[in-house]
Amino acid sequence: MNAQHSSTQFKCTNCDYVTTNKRSLKTHVTVRHSSTQFKCTDCDYITKYKCHLRSHMNAHHSSTQFKCTNCDYVTKWKTYLKRHIKSHHGSTQYQCTNCDYVTKWKNYLKRHIKSHHGSTQYQCTNCDYVTKWKPYLKRHMDVHHHHGSTQLKCTDCDYVTAIKQSLNRHVKARHGSTQFKCTDCDYVTKWKTSLKAHMDAHHSSIQFKCTNCDYVSKWKTGLKAHMDVHHRSIQFKCANCDYVTKWKPSLKAHMDAHHGSTQFECRNCD
Repeated sequence: MNAQHSSTQFKCTNCDYVTTNKRSLKTHVTVRHSSTQFKCTDCDYITKYKCHLRSHMNAHHSSTQFKCTNCDYVTKWKTYLKRHIKSHHGSTQYQCTNCDYVTKWKNYLKRHIKSHHGSTQYQCTNCDYVTKWKPYLKRHMDVHHHHGSTQLKCTDCDYVTAIKQSLNRHVKARHGSTQFKCTDCDYVTKWKTSLKAHMDAHHSSIQFKCTNCDYVSKWKTGLKAHMDVHHRSIQFKCANCDYVTKWKPSLKAHMDAHHGSTQFECRNCD
């Protein structure tokens, strides 16, 4: 899908600010030109955003508190209290029936049983590999025995893979009858992109010529680099000496090294 840029523009009536996003304009007006302010009634805090004031009140002046009935824990957030009770005072416990393992989290118990007491085992039919995890067995089969859910076999040899792209690459490289031949020399390849690169490098009639000298290149970028180095008309001159360069960063480096006005002096000596 091609990205499209909206032609609609939203202009601020108080300054030169322009945007294509209506929400951005609203934010701009609120921040830069809005006289509305939300003030805290308990301190000097002021903001232009109502949600910020609400957060401030909850954090600093809220009278609502959630207290733990089992200890001195106090919080202004209900979710924090629930987490605290679950972690420190939770009456519900999940105990393993095979050992002394105890946890307050059901999914932890399931993981423990699967790892330590799971009776279900998945065994490879081709070797001694055994695992308690079905995905692990599938991965083992795909990697070591080429027994993925789908087997892709080469019709010309014994090559087998579970990946379609790998099979396509194998067939093209080993058994592909399609060949791309150069019409100007004996170059042959199974890859169309390789032939194009060969033609551009060795037989292309397109040339990029320098208008100032005899330089010729088959690459536009090569001509551009040549022009920048040898015929660039723009020059950056030092205002303090005869130094001249075609590169602005070079002039800046020269100025800093030889004419820099900024000096850093040692406080302990001259």
